[in-house]
Parts: sequence; structure tokens; C-alpha cells
Amino acid sequence: MKKVLIACATLVFLACGEKKTKSETVSVSADATQKEIYTGSEREAQFENEQVARVYDDYNLLKVALVNTDAEAAGAAASKMLESIKELEDDTAELLVAAQDIAAATDVNLQRARFEDLTAEVKSLVEANITSGSLYYQYCPMAFDGKGAYWISNEEKVYNPYFGDVMLNCGTVDSKIE
Repeated sequence: MKKVLIACATLVFLACGEKKTKSETVSVSADATQKEIYTGSEREAQFENEQVARVYDDYNLLKVALVNTDAEAAGAAASKMLESIKELEDDTAELLVAAQDIAAATDVNLQRARFEDLTAEVKSLVEANITSGSLYYQYCPMAFDGKGAYWISNEEKVYNPYFGDVMLNCGTVDSKIE
């Protein structure tokens, strides 16, 4: 039942209009417990080409799955991202390897560890190709036993993919990507 509700929330997210600027959480009741499901927000940033936009949008779906601590959805998003990466003309070897590792992993903690590497590659890609709008480069100092880790977000409000609902809003905006 829980997976069906998460799938429905994902479909609602994907069906929303391009200009959605507010993030949303949906309250889902499974048995006697309540869990907030983060659905993300649409990006305002525009890119030089559609292939980069697809890679970034798939990265964002992956981030949403990690925020929700959903290893299955994260694996599916990483698999989708692999197809988008293959369409890029740039050298994407490191990007491919990180996405493959996430797609193959079934443990959300392993996926989160590789997400950090994936973020570094996606950041380089979006910085080189963004033409308008903003993305937010965010940082959690507590990730990975105090080592810290970054991610990219469509919104300024922090939704932490490294801790999910355990510490949902832990982190800060490090910089804007414009």
C-alpha cells in the first residue's frame, strides 16, 4: 500500500505544470503511522539543450527519492538518468559510473554515498549549461559522520537527501547556480 501511495505522489509530481515554484509534501497514512512524502518542486532554471535538462530533471527525481528514503524509487530514477546521460555529447564516464552504482544498489545508504559523487558531476554539467533561472547548491555538514555533503535543488528551502525524514531540513544553501 505504501509503495502505491508513493507511486501516486510521484505521478502527481510529474503531472504538475512546468512553472510550479512551491515545494509540496503530502501526508500519507500507512497503518497507524504518518509520514510526510516530499514531492519536490519544478525547476525554473533553463539549460542550453534538452539533453542537459533531462539529465538534471532525472537527478532531481533521484534527489526526491532519497529525501523520501525510498531505495526502490531512487534506483528507478538512477536507471532513467542513465538513459538521459547516454544522450549527452559531453564526456560522461564519471557521471555514468555514479548513476550505474545507484541504480544497482538496493540499500539507500549506498545510494546516498554515490549520490555525493553524482552531485559533483551534475554540478559541473549544469554550471556549464545553465542559461537562465537559478538552482541552489546545498550543504549538510552532518552527512557521512560529519564529513559533510552537497546536493543541488530547485528550491532554496532545504530538503536533505542524505538524512531524509530523520533530519529533513538539516543543511544550508551554499551558493546559487545561475
